[in-house]
Amino acid sequence: MAGLLSAIAWAPGCGASPSPTADSDGKVEAPALDPRRCKPAPGASGSPNTIEEAIALANSLPFPVTAECFVEALDRPLRVEATRSKNSVQPAVGERSPRIFLWTTDALVVALVIDGDKRDLVEFSQFVTPKRSVKAELLFPLEAPATVASALDRVRNPEHPKITSCFVCHDNERDEPTIPGGRSSLALRPRPSSLVDVASLKREHELCDASREPDRCRWLEALVSHGPIEHRPFDDALSLF
Repeated sequence: MAGLLSAIAWAPGCGASPSPTADSDGKVEAPALDPRRCKPAPGASGSPNTIEEAIALANSLPFPVTAECFVEALDRPLRVEATRSKNSVQPAVGERSPRIFLWTTDALVVALVIDGDKRDLVEFSQFVTPKRSVKAELLFPLEAPATVASALDRVRNPEHPKITSCFVCHDNERDEPTIPGGRSSLALRPRPSSLVDVASLKREHELCDASREPDRCRWLEALVSHGPIEHRPFDDALSLF
């Protein structure tokens, strides 16, 4: 934890004192302090609506940027779905360490896992129609600013660069003219039998032993300790994974 704290201690705006505001009766009230160490710099959004805005948020944080710092910087409440499914390039480690989907807006989903060898990989899915999305990835920690092009390139199949690695599970892939370099495919939702109760994330955080599982505990801290989380299911009209 000490490494993460030292890396993000000078995050933009962390030491700034917000200005007081007056209520309808003219009484001056001290604004609530934002306890997060990682937060968007001016001009970046904590509720990114596109892959481009998500990359801009990541680049606004102090380098080296960890995946946990990126999630901590997202606006609350976090809208969450979780699955224990291991059938993914970003597999869950089980019910206590699920794969997690964060809806930053209705158009962008951030996917991550809190344990295992993919825990530093964050996936972005930008909906371009109600049933189609473009995928991109960032591998953290970021030592320098990322680009949208590099995030889109990360999901390209190295053996067949004209398609993406998402093609294995997501059908009907094609170039997406609205996102240069992106390819859209059919969006999927987790099977109901694989879903994990979002409330369990809070319990896992309370039970997490940092001396035994420091990386997993840092992830849970980033997710649940900076504001409320709430369940946000995928649209039932989407095909099942």
